[in-house]
This record gives sequence, structure tokens and C-alpha cells, in this order.
Amino acid sequence: MRGHFIDDAVYVYKLNYNCGPLSDGMAQAGYEFLKALSPDIKKRVVMKPNVTVPSDIDSGIITHPAFISGMIDYLKEIGIKPDDIMVAEGGGDNIMDEYYDKGGYTEVARKQGIKLVNLNLDESIVHKMPSAEYLKEIGIAKTVKENYFINVPKLKTHNLAVTTLCMKNLMGTITPPEIRHLCAFPKEYGNRWHEITPSGIELREEVLCRRLCDLAKASVPDLNIVEGIIGRDGTAFHHGKNIQTNLVVGGKNPTSVDAVTSYLMGFEPSAIGYLKIAFQRGLGEINIEKIKIYEINDSSVKICDDINKYMSPIPFEVLAWDKHVRDIPLNKEMLKRQQVST
Repeated sequence: MRGHFIDDAVYVYKLNYNCGPLSDGMAQAGYEFLKALSPDIKKRVVMKPNVTVPSDIDSGIITHPAFISGMIDYLKEIGIKPDDIMVAEGGGDNIMDEYYDKGGYTEVARKQGIKLVNLNLDESIVHKMPSAEYLKEIGIAKTVKENYFINVPKLKTHNLAVTTLCMKNLMGTITPPEIRHLCAFPKEYGNRWHEITPSGIELREEVLCRRLCDLAKASVPDLNIVEGIIGRDGTAFHHGKNIQTNLVVGGKNPTSVDAVTSYLMGFEPSAIGYLKIAFQRGLGEINIEKIKIYEINDSSVKICDDINKYMSPIPFEVLAWDKHVRDIPLNKEMLKRQQVST
């Protein structure tokens, strides 16, 4: 696959259910997916998982550490030394040691001999973006800017963004951390939170979506890999349920990867605010029929003949902060399956 990695393509992989213990399956999936893509890596590697809250290894809330460990196994296999491999994250506050410990990353780092980085304390590289809608000037962590950057989010829903995948996972790369909370509503907008915008969503969601699109111009991964062996719905945090999809989705373009992943979660990508705005701003294709989709099967990579065979067994629900289910449009395939099941 080396030299054949296509920038605008999206790659899907499904873990064999007969893989043994979940942790073994996670490591297997991380290893096999990265090996199949075989990206041309010529410098130090930093992997940025989703470890934004202190959560147990198998909570379904964070990127599973065994998945990252499997990726590390492949990197070592191609000759990258442990000293040149990092896992970096900026959680909700500066206490990343607690997050890494509880989430199993400290143990992975010890066994693999790699370094854990706290992006909350990282040096900032400032980007000035006059054409941005909200983030005219923003700092991005030096660690992710100066190394081969693999963005490894968890497959989850979010109370405001609907899905939290590649684009939203980039929030953890913003420095300093006090300006990282893109969900915060601008004070100058007063109490207009629930005002419906021309995009058909509430103003507070629109603001987040447009900020995420600004961020995508400044924080640009070399590769995105969504760990979706176990997905999480609800609010993205401690309210919701885990759904076993056995999926991994990846590619160069975070917008297109997010569109395909959102589709496989059961949603209509064009109905998700940040994806719709990202497409309008030329950040990537979101129409499933227009995206080049490849499937990884038995270490081979070929054009995907039917993306629907990778669909989640049930649709993901999105819970608002008040724990009420949000009415998010499902795609036609998931709607058809729902009708058959009832």
C-alpha cells in the first residue's frame, strides 16, 4: 500500500468478531489498519487519541489504549524507534497524568517504551488566519505541528456537534488550553442560544461548527484513524451506551472521514452542521456517493463495493445536556433497516 495512499480517499475496516478478548482485538485492529495503509512516514510520530476526561480503559468514552498499542507495534515493525513515537493529548485540565493512568496509557507507554505528552503544557505555534470566521489567531501545539501527526479519535456522538470524530478531536491540539473550549457561547450573542440559523441548527451549534472549520485550517493531521471497535452514543461522556460496531475508519481528509463515519453510525452527513459547513467551505466531500471508499480485508485494500455492509447494527442516539434525545436525521439505509425491524 505504500505509495498508493490516496489523499482524498476513505478506508474502512471491520474487525473479525472471533478475535478473542476485546483488548487483543483492539490491538489487532490498530496494527492491521495501519499496516494496510502503510503511510510513508519519514519522521517522528505523534498520535493524538481522545482522552479528554478521566475514564476507565473499557468505558467506551476514550480511544482504547490497546488500539494505540497495536499501531505502535506496526510503527516499530517498520523501523521507527520507541524514542521517536509519542502519544499526546490535552485533556480538560492540566492533570493529564491522572487521565493517562486511569485510561491505561501510562501502562502502554511503560511497556512500549514511548513518551506521553501533555499538550496542555506544550509550546504553541501561532496561526494568524484573517479569513477565518471566528478563530482569527490560534495557537496549535508544537508537538503535533512538527511531527507526523496521526489523529486517533473515538467513534462517539456529542450533545452539540452530533458526532465527535476527527475534526472535533483537533480541539485538544489548541494551546493554551484556556482557549480550547470551542463549545462556549460568545458573550456578545447574549441569550440567543436557541435561535435557528439559515443552516437549520441552533446558533450555539452553528458557532461551534464554524469554529471547528476554522480549526481544521490550522491543525492538519497527516492521517486520521477513528477507533470505532466500540462506539459510544449519548452526550459523548458519561451519559449514553456503548455500541459494538467493530469498525475502524481512516484517511487523510478529516471532513470526508467524519462524513463516512457519521453515515455508518446511521446519520445523514448533510444534516450534521459541522459537516455541512465544512463542505461549503471546501474542506472536503461529504456526499457518500462521491467519496472514494476503500475496504481493508485480510490485509488487502480494494474499492468498497457496498459501504452499507459496514453500517452500525443500530443507530446512534444523541443526548442533549438535559438528557433528552435529539432528533437527528438518519440516512436512508438506516431508516429502511429501522422500518424492517419494526
